[in-house]
Amino acid sequence: MTTLPELEIVAGAETHGGPQLPRVVGFMESDFAPLVYAAVRECVGDPRSEHLLVGVGDRVAIVLGSQRFDTVTLELSVEHVNRGRVNPILFYQAVPTAVLGQIARDYRLTGPVSCVAVIGDARAEVLELARVLLADGGAEWVLGLTVEMHPDPALGFASADLVRADPGWAERRGPS
Repeated sequence: MTTLPELEIVAGAETHGGPQLPRVVGFMESDFAPLVYAAVRECVGDPRSEHLLVGVGDRVAIVLGSQRFDTVTLELSVEHVNRGRVNPILFYQAVPTAVLGQIARDYRLTGPVSCVAVIGDARAEVLELARVLLADGGAEWVLGLTVEMHPDPALGFASADLVRADPGWAERRGPS
């Protein structure tokens, strides 16, 4: 049985939706991608300048968790289909992985990427998955993300936590 490490939260941020949210090129209708991207930028810094992930990209995993994911694009795509129009841009299932791909590209991250649907506390479940990734050596750092949409865009939010195994964990667990 693998011993899971305690986590050290290196940085964290939460951002909320609304008109002040910077847009993300390529994402048209929903605040989902802009929320996730803004939380990452707030947590680790702007990818166009010095940030916390410089030089460690191959050792960083990304985990995104949500209960409902991109409900805005889902509802809009259903509305279009009901009117007999199909818009391939409104493929709501692709939005979570597309924004993670953009984050990985901009921050030069090449570690594992996971999107998970959660039923409880999204942050707790994402951090538990981070512990598993860290314990099995799949990454040295995990960028844990959560996002929840809301019919009132100002109530939608995303959070980001940059975590790693507690530095004393390897010594405490002994030989593998």
